[in-house]
Amino acid sequence: MGRKIRHYASGYQIRRKKQKRLVGGALFALLLAALVFVGYIGAKTVSELTAGDPGDVPGVSETLPLLDGETGPPDSGAEPESSALPDGESSEADSLYSQYGVPAETYTPVKEDLFTLYGEPSASYTPLPDVPAPADDGELKAVTMPLETALSVSAAREFLDGVDTGLYNAVVLPVKDENGILYYDTGVSLAYTCGAVSGSRMDLGTLVPLIESYGLKPAASIYSLQDHTAAHARYETSYLWTDDGVTTWLDAKPVNGGQPWLNPYRQATVNYLTAIAAELDAAGFVDLVVYGNQYPDSTLQQKMGLGETGGVSKADQLEAVLQAMQDAAPGLRVVPAYQGGCYTEGVNSQVYTVTPNAFSITPSAPVIGDDLSVLDRVTADVSTLMPVIGSAELVPALEERGISSYIVR
Repeated sequence: MGRKIRHYASGYQIRRKKQKRLVGGALFALLLAALVFVGYIGAKTVSELTAGDPGDVPGVSETLPLLDGETGPPDSGAEPESSALPDGESSEADSLYSQYGVPAETYTPVKEDLFTLYGEPSASYTPLPDVPAPADDGELKAVTMPLETALSVSAAREFLDGVDTGLYNAVVLPVKDENGILYYDTGVSLAYTCGAVSGSRMDLGTLVPLIESYGLKPAASIYSLQDHTAAHARYETSYLWTDDGVTTWLDAKPVNGGQPWLNPYRQATVNYLTAIAAELDAAGFVDLVVYGNQYPDSTLQQKMGLGETGGVSKADQLEAVLQAMQDAAPGLRVVPAYQGGCYTEGVNSQVYTVTPNAFSITPSAPVIGDDLSVLDRVTADVSTLMPVIGSAELVPALEERGISSYIVR
């Protein structure tokens, strides 16, 4: 009978455990080596990616300081750590802001332009003002177109056909007469308020270029202070009876046909006349002959209240009115026409209070009519004179006196 061999389970288990330990140890070693390798590669990659990060620069922190008014992240209960350090030491958490102070305001990018690139200009650009047309400074050899003719374009054309351009270089249109009536479409409100606009009016928009088409200069004439229509206490333009403040002064008793006059000391008067001058300038006229820029020739002057004068003499105030019109109409040449008889001292002196020789505004147009002897009393340089004469027949006599300008009325 053969011998039986016994197998014990415990022996097999011991061997199997030894085998498992060997295999597990080998796997663990491999896993550990793999982890070490991966860690090495990862650390190297992170180091390369973070190279130059602000956190690596001394004195620069990745965390910006709080701006004025901020108190930290919401719902944060942690107390902030003190940044105080011993003298001479600095914290890695210090930033440029903590070193140099928090800026007063945040930076806002500015779009570059020529100013930001090259600095502000030393002076700002200012557009040039409109340059007014120069006032006429040449000779004035004018003929006056009759009012009735000027009211009709066809009649005006016929008149211009007969103008001797060898004798004349200008035509005068009488747009405001001695009563103060205007004969054109004005835009001055007072003219309509006082009824000074005539029902028959010139077409200046047609007449002015028509005159120019004949090679002639367009000129206008007005009566200024000699105005019996726009003068009234209600309009604050007239003299007042003994300066009572309410009564319009007349140059004679009403039963004798007394008339009011414009008062040169009243601002409303100056405004009215300068507005008219400015309109004529805008209409294209180059010369403005001003008649009646004077005081009334009246025996009632002692009752004529001037109002506030500001210490300006009567003669000076007359010139002030002319100068105001010239200033308001720089494209016009204002030519004052003075009565010839007043060039004699003491004759009708109340009209200007002085002889016209005392006036300084030039040129001037002494009204001589057919009396050349008036010129013997005129002291102004002949080159500044434009005498108002009654007919062209006097032109040769004027030329003999060296006078080359004239106005045939």
